[in-house]
Amino acid sequence: MKQTPKDTIGILKSIWRKNEAGVWTGHDLKGIDLKPREGCSKDYFKIKSEVNLMTQSPGPVINNFFATFGTTEFLVRQSIVPVIAWNDGDEEIRCIGTGFFISASGLLMTAAHVIRDPVDEDYATVSQVGKNAHKFGEDLHFGVLLPANPAMKNAPFEIHPEVREAKWFMCPFEWAYFWGKDVESPLLHKKPEYKPDLDIAVCKVRERAAIGPYQPLNIGLYSLKLGDRAVAIGYPEMRNIRLAGGDDYQPELIVSVGSVTTIYPDNITEKQNATPGPNFEFNAKIPGKMSGSPILVGGGIITKGIVSRSLGSTDNHASGCLIAPMMNLPSIGSKSLLDLMNGGNEGIAKMIGPGL
Repeated sequence: MKQTPKDTIGILKSIWRKNEAGVWTGHDLKGIDLKPREGCSKDYFKIKSEVNLMTQSPGPVINNFFATFGTTEFLVRQSIVPVIAWNDGDEEIRCIGTGFFISASGLLMTAAHVIRDPVDEDYATVSQVGKNAHKFGEDLHFGVLLPANPAMKNAPFEIHPEVREAKWFMCPFEWAYFWGKDVESPLLHKKPEYKPDLDIAVCKVRERAAIGPYQPLNIGLYSLKLGDRAVAIGYPEMRNIRLAGGDDYQPELIVSVGSVTTIYPDNITEKQNATPGPNFEFNAKIPGKMSGSPILVGGGIITKGIVSRSLGSTDNHASGCLIAPMMNLPSIGSKSLLDLMNGGNEGIAKMIGPGL
């Protein structure tokens, strides 16, 4: 079936650079259509490969030239990334979920339970270091995988050897923040149980000069409504990646399309369902490892939710955490995401307009 403009699924991406004063500034905006590959359904599909040029005026972003063009999937994979974890001495990187950048400086969102995976799956320890503050074991590391542009291998000008030969880039976290608390058990022999307030985590990915600015999706204080189209984009059923032997495994994105069926705008003072914090349900197919994926609502301009879980009663029943209610919560150095957006120092786009 040929898609009409109403049916077209798109994503609005921004291109960022640092100006002469070292301040993040928006260079351009470009919408990308996400089309199903041949043989895929229009509601659950891999992305058709088309070449896109993200700006007509490279100019000051020429140092980040390879982020401004490429196939559709390559460009989307710069913003939506596999979240990985590994311990020192491991032979494999564990692919534990999906995340997405929200700032050019490397702020990233995923589901809190993705970051809790090492503890829940018992391959890391965690200790309390202060009130409502915990620390994972020193051997544990988190990060994301970013794709390498195939065009870099044969670039006709001088670039760093690491960039020319890379299959993908491993970018480690500096820190991760999520909201919850330990609840003491009345049974003395049981350890305190962690209870999340929200299934959302905000993380900081270390900057890398070889990569340049990270390419964020847009967030904002915009609500959704029943019947809105909800598009989740992530990496289902990823396998682990071997560290030895040059494993060139490339996780593939899936686009899963549904609509908003139920909204729980509070779900804290009055518990209405099992997903922590303000959330909504939508009727899209969400396999494992898509937790933490962005949910773009409506025309794809704003990411309004984060995939929390598949509810399991049918193949098309999932929940997503609402982003807008947590944007005022203090997190990074007591500042909220809204503070950082208004401050303009992190490269977070501020989207204003009707219908968002």
